[in-house]
Amino acid sequence: MKHRYDVIVCGAGSTGGVAASRVSDDPARTVLLLDAGPDFPEEAESQPAFCVLGNVLGGGFAGVGAAIPELDWGLWSEELPGGRRIHLRRGRLVGGTSMINAGIFVRGKPSDFAEWVDLGATGWSWEDVRPFYERVEEEITIRTYPRAQWQPFARAFEEGFVELGYRRVRDVNAPDAWDGIVGPWTQNRRNEIKLGTLPSYIRRARGRANFHARGHALVDRMIVQKGRTTGVVLESGEVIEAGEVVLCAGVYGSPSILLRSGIGPAAELDALGIPVVADLPVGRGLRDHPQCLFQLRAPREWATLCGPAFTVVARGEGWFSFPVALDEEEGLVAVAMALNRQEPNGWIRLTSSDPAAPPAIYTGFADVVGGETFDGPFEVFRALAGTSAFAGRRIGGLDADAKLARLLPERLGHAFHPSSTCAIGRVVDPGLRVYGIDGLRVADASVFPENISNNLNFTCYMVGERVAALTAAD
Repeated sequence: MKHRYDVIVCGAGSTGGVAASRVSDDPARTVLLLDAGPDFPEEAESQPAFCVLGNVLGGGFAGVGAAIPELDWGLWSEELPGGRRIHLRRGRLVGGTSMINAGIFVRGKPSDFAEWVDLGATGWSWEDVRPFYERVEEEITIRTYPRAQWQPFARAFEEGFVELGYRRVRDVNAPDAWDGIVGPWTQNRRNEIKLGTLPSYIRRARGRANFHARGHALVDRMIVQKGRTTGVVLESGEVIEAGEVVLCAGVYGSPSILLRSGIGPAAELDALGIPVVADLPVGRGLRDHPQCLFQLRAPREWATLCGPAFTVVARGEGWFSFPVALDEEEGLVAVAMALNRQEPNGWIRLTSSDPAAPPAIYTGFADVVGGETFDGPFEVFRALAGTSAFAGRRIGGLDADAKLARLLPERLGHAFHPSSTCAIGRVVDPGLRVYGIDGLRVADASVFPENISNNLNFTCYMVGERVAALTAAD
C-alpha cells in the first residue's frame, strides 16, 4: 500500500525538525518526517539521558557524540597527511545532531550573509534572515551560565583575553559582538535539558492529525519523473509519495541521497552505474571550521571539571576560541582555536549505490596543515599563555613552548561545523529548490554558499524556519 503526503521532510535534525513542525502548522497540509535513526516519542515523559549530555559534568569535550556511539553515523574522513583519520560525528536519531552536540546557540555574523548574497544567495541578507532567527528565539530558550558557575579555567580564560585588550560583552548574539570580544556563550537549554529539535519543535507537532514522524526510515533515493520529484524510496524498498520533498539530511546525508537519485556530477554517477537525472556539483565545496586544541599544564584547582563546560567564547579576526578543562588529575587544560574559514577543497562522494555504505569524505584539511592559516591564532594562544591570568596561576608550558608545525599534523581536527555540499547558487536556487527538478528542496547546512563565522546549529534552525515559509508561500 502506498501512502501520500503533501510534504515529506527527510532528516529530523536541526533543520528538518524545525521545517516539518512549522509546515504542519497548516492543518490542511499532511507532513511526514523521516529519520534513519530511532525516534523517542515518549521523551516528554521519560527524558533520554542524551538530552543533558555535552555540557554538564560527565559530558565534557569528548562527550560531543562520543558518549552515545549507537546514535552516531560512524563516519570517518579520508586520510590526512600522516595517515590519520577524523571521526566526523553526526547524530543518527530523531532530533539529529541537535541532540548530541554541545548546545551552543549563536547567530551568524551579519557580514556572513552579505557574503552569501555576493555568492548568489539573493534574499539571504542579514535583514532577510534576522526575522527567522527571531522566530526561533520565540520558540527556544536561550541562556548563559553566570560566571560563578563556570569551571575555574573558563574564568581564567576570560580574564586572560580581557588582559590582552579584548572587550568583555554580555551578549555574544549582539550584531557588534564579533572581532575582539570575549563573553558568555549562549546555549539552547532549559532546566539543563538541551533544546534540540526532539524536545522542542518536534514535540510541539506530535499529536497533530496531519503530522507523522518515523524513525528507522533510511531514505535511499527520490523518485524523479519527468523533471519532478514525486516521492521517496526507503532502504527497505517502501515507496512513499509526496507533493513535495524537503531534503534535510545534513551536509553528508543530503548529497548522498541526491547522488543516489541521479543528481550530481555526471562522471561520478556514470562510474557507479547510476542514471544521470541532473548534472550538478553535488558534494563539492565541503568545508568546516578547522580546529586545534592547544594544551597547557594547570594546577588541579584550575583544571577541575566541576561545573558546566562551554560557557565562554572569545572571537578574533578570522577565528573563535574557547577553554576546555581536560584532566584535573593530570592537571591538563586546553585552549581550542577554530578558524572561521577554510578553502572549499573538501568533497563527499559515494562509494556505492547502496544506501547503507558510508560515503568517502575528504575534509580538505591537508591544505590547512601545510599552510599558514593557523599562524595568527597560535600567536594569540601563546600571548594568552603569557598573561598574568595564566602565568600568574602557573597555567602554561606544553604547547605554549612547542612549534606549530609539529602540533598541527598531530592535532588538527574540526569543530563539527561542516557546510556547503549543496550550496545555494550551485546546486539549489535562493528558494532552496534543486536546479532543474520540481518539487524538491534542500534545507540544511549543505546549502550555505559559505560557512558562517561560528557554530552552525542556530543558523540551521533559522534555515528550517525559512524553508517552511518558502513552501507555504508556494
